[in-house]
Amino acid sequence: MLSPEKNELLTRVSPGSEAAELMRRYWLPVAVSAQLEQRNPMPVTPFGEKLALFRDASGKLGLIADRCAHRGTSLSAGAENVKTAGRLAPNGLRCPYHGWLYDATGQCLEQPGEPRPFGDKIKLASYPVQERGGFIWAYMGPGEPPELPPIDAFAREDGVRINTVGRWPCNYFQVLENLVDPVHVSVLHQDTDFDQAKFQAIPTLNAEPTRWGLKTIAGRPGYEREVEFLFPSAVRLALPIMDPGIMLAFWIVPVSQTETLSFHAWFLPLPADMPAAEREKKVARMKAFIYELDDSDPIHHASKVNVQDKFACYSQGEVADRTVETLGRTDMGVNLLRRLYFAAMEDVKAGRDPIGVVREPIGDVVRFDNVF
Repeated sequence: MLSPEKNELLTRVSPGSEAAELMRRYWLPVAVSAQLEQRNPMPVTPFGEKLALFRDASGKLGLIADRCAHRGTSLSAGAENVKTAGRLAPNGLRCPYHGWLYDATGQCLEQPGEPRPFGDKIKLASYPVQERGGFIWAYMGPGEPPELPPIDAFAREDGVRINTVGRWPCNYFQVLENLVDPVHVSVLHQDTDFDQAKFQAIPTLNAEPTRWGLKTIAGRPGYEREVEFLFPSAVRLALPIMDPGIMLAFWIVPVSQTETLSFHAWFLPLPADMPAAEREKKVARMKAFIYELDDSDPIHHASKVNVQDKFACYSQGEVADRTVETLGRTDMGVNLLRRLYFAAMEDVKAGRDPIGVVREPIGDVVRFDNVF
């Protein structure tokens, strides 16, 4: 049970809120690369901030305020219309209304029709972006960006990766708590195609802090399952339902107080010398699971497990009221996550890097044991 004040600390993500200030200290995904191929520029709204994500005609990425400084027109508007393709200049993005041109830093470069251009005095808000593992990442915090740790599920190249994104109609912290709650698998997901003997038993549970955040360890008859939580909002786990080596990573990003995006990297390691027929069979099995309920969209996935988790989270309310909950020992992952979040918020207020922020380059891929 939390006080109203502490519940507000965890759930409020508007500009200046403590949770938003914490999460902005890390690189976070704002889009799957394939989305930008479908719509360029595209609107994105992390933490409710309206931004235009684009790749200019030279291939450079930009993330700037989605509002032209001229008369407020959306810079991402109309991108689904092929007639607007000329707006992507070699050095930036043009407003669809009067053609003002902005580069990736938000600097106004051109003002067509102005006899005395004053674009050098105009600069929109902008954020650093980079592309890795099929995602586009943004750093929305102050100062010099930290390193983006090369977590195995999105950084490895010795296999096949499928990236997807989902939308949740509830506060982001409910989604995070679901991801560090191994016990719900035995009840909520008991009618899935998982190994019933493994999943139906209520597990013994442990949760412990790590360099990156925390780890939950669920012990069921004959095996253990580890789930790594990486601050501020990522989870990496083994998922050998289709194949012993498959792994999955989630990144949870708030859109607003009551809407959340989840970005997923599904990775299947495959030996370089694997016969093509066997490779195709394994990839087909993975896709069949990911798109279990809907295979019409290669980016927005719909599996039975995903739908069940969404139901459990949003049925708590758009923002869960933690002042009336009753927690038990099986909620130790949830309790630890909350304690770590409050401590990380204090670090930010004190001017310290919070847990999991990396300042020195990491040369090798960060690998976790596929314990399942």
